[in-house]
Amino acid sequence: MRRERGSPRALVASVVLGVGLVGVPLAARGQAQPERIEARVGGRRAELGVVRHRPYPAINAAALADAVLDEGGVSDQFLRGRLGSRILLVEAGTPFFRFGDDTYQLANPPYRWGGSLWVPVELVTAWMPRVVGAPGAAVEPEVGVPATPRRADPKVTWNVIIDPGHGGRDPGTLGTRSHEKDIVLGIARALRDELRGQARTDPFMTRDTDVYVKHDDRSAFAVEKRGDLFVSIHANSASARSARGFETIFLGEARSEEARQVALRENRTPDLEEAPGAPEELTFILTGLDRTENLSESSRFAGFVQNAMRDERGRGVPDRGVKQGPWWVLLGALARMPSVIVEVGFVSNVDEERYLASAEGQRRVARAIAAAIAGYRQDVIDRFGQGGEEP
Repeated sequence: MRRERGSPRALVASVVLGVGLVGVPLAARGQAQPERIEARVGGRRAELGVVRHRPYPAINAAALADAVLDEGGVSDQFLRGRLGSRILLVEAGTPFFRFGDDTYQLANPPYRWGGSLWVPVELVTAWMPRVVGAPGAAVEPEVGVPATPRRADPKVTWNVIIDPGHGGRDPGTLGTRSHEKDIVLGIARALRDELRGQARTDPFMTRDTDVYVKHDDRSAFAVEKRGDLFVSIHANSASARSARGFETIFLGEARSEEARQVALRENRTPDLEEAPGAPEELTFILTGLDRTENLSESSRFAGFVQNAMRDERGRGVPDRGVKQGPWWVLLGALARMPSVIVEVGFVSNVDEERYLASAEGQRRVARAIAAAIAGYRQDVIDRFGQGGEEP
């Protein structure tokens, strides 16, 4: 296993992993500037450095594996090893992790930094003490930013993360005269301008130029900006040139072969070593998705997008509906905010490509998505506002 030290920041925590929980803060031993946590499993004990590359504290996965796992390995993408009689599987970019036959959810996702994998301190301080030695234990997940009460406060400004798909060396779908990456960037910029005109809405873009951004870095950006909503914009393609229409997707298992193929195509990256894999490899994550509030809110928001797109595009353009799909770019953001992908149309269709590549077409699509965001925000306020709960 690789071991890499980061620059630790002040944090005090002490945890014993096992049946009995005992802890002594390192500061109590006279440490002037506490910078580490103490982890023990059985007779093994280790002090682990804490860093803050992001808004939440994290520890090096390789150091954690060396300290507490019986056997296993670490790359910059996965932590996999045996802890007692069960296998622990953690992946960069997703807050869901597997321990034995159970799936759990962290408030913050593991991530890659400096060629290493980093896991949130909460994995050691909050989760391991509760699940080690308790096979099948029911653990209620924590979500980073619940819809109530913060997002339901009409005085609170929402941070909306706009994610133009693809970019740089990843052109996305190729039309007869345009690239998906350029079309969705144009729509994203128009959407940003629309949202700047909305009250209490701050838009942030994962990319504002023709650059390549990894899947994990897109969701990490959303988390770092403390997003309240994540909207990834894409354009579709089909072998049948007559295919037309728009659809909105939230994270889940593909319900059709068509949805699976779309996810498989969009999950690919230009570099094979960076490719996250096929939709089937999401199975262990998706089994725990029904535990997060943001999944149901994503589905609800997707409905707002579809309705707004239908109103803007007109009845003559097919409404392909709200769908579920195993999209990797949504994983990391979902723990903190409702997240959807908008497939704005088919660039493989000559007429739709012409419309989507035009400045007017891009403005109209952006207006529709902006209207959906405003409508959904008001819906959250109506359902959860004034300290109430959804009826």
